[in-house]
Amino acid sequence: MIYEFAISPTLCIDWQDLRFFLATFGRGEGRLLSDIPSKKWMRLARMEIRNSENRQVMKKRLVTGAEKLYRKAIYRRNYVPELGNVSWIDHAISAHKDRPFQAILTNCYDGDEECVLAIEQDFIGNDRWEISPDDTIERSARKMVEVIQPMLNCSREVVLVDRNFDPDKYRWRPFLVELVTFLSKRNFSPSIKKIDYHSGDKISEKHLKFLCGKYLLKDLPPDIKINFFIWPWDELHDRYILTDVGGVDFGIGLDIYDGSGPQNVKVSRISAETRDRWWKACKKKETSFSIP
Repeated sequence: MIYEFAISPTLCIDWQDLRFFLATFGRGEGRLLSDIPSKKWMRLARMEIRNSENRQVMKKRLVTGAEKLYRKAIYRRNYVPELGNVSWIDHAISAHKDRPFQAILTNCYDGDEECVLAIEQDFIGNDRWEISPDDTIERSARKMVEVIQPMLNCSREVVLVDRNFDPDKYRWRPFLVELVTFLSKRNFSPSIKKIDYHSGDKISEKHLKFLCGKYLLKDLPPDIKINFFIWPWDELHDRYILTDVGGVDFGIGLDIYDGSGPQNVKVSRISAETRDRWWKACKKKETSFSIP
């Protein structure tokens, strides 16, 4: 749904390429621009533009476009291997081996790394480039986490929204346990220390806390805290998983198939505007209780 790409700064010297990236990158488009080498991508892009054969008017236009792309889609890894004075493509391939990108995009490459796509190639039909805005998956805990794993791998914060959450019913427990377990085992930094869960008030705060303690605590890894936020029932309807890099809509909910109801769920990437609106609303709420 949401993936990290590395784009060579040399691609910023051509307006057609840059305009293409402006249209296809961003949280709502499902493609994030990796800031590699760490905190240097924009500086390298400016340098490439400055040294290009473009006229001054076009150079200014290209810098403005690159800065817009940077603001719209940039993603900063917590750690990128430092290799010293090597080419950008060698640095990107090394970073990919340390922690994979969806793809590395460049305009000149004669190697055999499958992760590298040359911009002159036809992207249409390429599995590394094509990103579907939605998917229909089996309502199992494993499949539900798998479909959002690329987004989770880029995330520092995770927020769940489902007004129907009810740990008294088994079908609500496996996905939450699977998600927290996956995040606790993520082998790169930054580690996630908490998850926020926003639910409705059909179950009282006191009783929901009791149910969470009774049914969830024994199965949850102890190193991630879950904060619960109780909303008036009518203020929540859509079911979301929101992160700091984007969000998805989880169709009928964050519960698994238990023999009744639909066996599958449609998962859709939401727009940056929808994610931002709900993110701000969730951040304004005060915690009702936490576990453990």
